[in-house]
Amino acid sequence: MDPTAKYDQLRAWLRCHQQVAVAFSGGIDSSVLLKAACDTLGPNKVLALFARSTLLKTREIERALQWPRENGFGSELTLDVVDVHPLGWKEFVRNDSGRCYVCKLLIYRRFLERMEQQGLSILLDGTNTDDLKSNRPGRRALHELGIKTPLVEVGFDKADIRLLGSQLRLSNWDHPSSSCLATRVAAGVPITEERLRLIERWEEALGRLGLMDYRVRLEDEDARTVVLTIGAAEFDRILPAGVRSTIIRLLKQNGAERVLLNLEGR
Repeated sequence: MDPTAKYDQLRAWLRCHQQVAVAFSGGIDSSVLLKAACDTLGPNKVLALFARSTLLKTREIERALQWPRENGFGSELTLDVVDVHPLGWKEFVRNDSGRCYVCKLLIYRRFLERMEQQGLSILLDGTNTDDLKSNRPGRRALHELGIKTPLVEVGFDKADIRLLGSQLRLSNWDHPSSSCLATRVAAGVPITEERLRLIERWEEALGRLGLMDYRVRLEDEDARTVVLTIGAAEFDRILPAGVRSTIIRLLKQNGAERVLLNLEGR
């Protein structure tokens, strides 16, 4: 089924509800879902909930806050910013296999509290069918809390969402997928403010070189070894000796001693 037909099904699903809240991350998945909800129910019947925290880059927060205006909704759509403080959660900071579950559970509990204060009872999440193919502990939290995933229910995968985002002319349709900065810290290495900001500085420096699709992963507590993972289209950009040496210099200026490249890409 083509994405347009799936979009029609998504809007039919949304028409079964008078009002909804959408967990909005600023990424393309939740953006398509939010756009569909606003177009179907009207932006005054939709509450967008955004979790602002130290886990996000400053630029990502700014883009999320600008999304309603950039996509034609302005003040009609309520974007409720919920400040969360994951570095105060011991189960999260220790960075074991349950980190993502704890984070999603505690953030979505805050979302549910906020929306219930405004008389809403249905919270939607932008999980797609491709997300079901990988190990994502956060999905357990969605199930436990009764969060709805309509993109899964109507069969949207990532390619569908990208194409539909382009057709809908969403401002972020071609932005590379992202994730919170904690995913760049190797398991077992405690999550700290210092490490998160270091990773942000590394990635911002690479962005200034013209790279678009990349992540820098911190592999040890001393931040001496980092692994650079890039999208397939980026390999031609970084393999020339001049660019490669510049990348190494930028990362080492911020404390890294070994810079490794993941040849499998993203």
